[in-house]
Amino acid sequence: MKENFKDLFNINPRFSTSIAFILGLILLDDLTAAEQNAVGEWLILVGQILLTNSGLQVVIENRLKNNNININSKELKSIYNPTIYDINKTKDILNKIYPSYKNEFDSLLKIIKKLEKEINDIKKE
Repeated sequence: MKENFKDLFNINPRFSTSIAFILGLILLDDLTAAEQNAVGEWLILVGQILLTNSGLQVVIENRLKNNNININSKELKSIYNPTIYDINKTKDILNKIYPSYKNEFDSLLKIIKKLEKEINDIKKE
């Protein structure tokens, strides 16, 4: 599926926006107001699904890379709230406050390996 969009990501953004604008105008002529609303809402839903999925994926990737830092947490602000943040000191404090991320990841990794072993055992039978 990604290959289908390869060219879309290489198009000049102004050209892409212009194409979308023209397509929208073309659709206006053949659709009733209710149909226009339905198509518009459907396109918004598709966009919201993409945005929600990508946002959650970024959170997961940041947790796996240990880049998930919440500088707005009450715990962090009560310990360390300078005008300019020292990112390393902030990470150290967050690791003390939220030590479970690494443990949860290790637990999930063990479960995945166990499931892989069971699947391989089933395939051998």
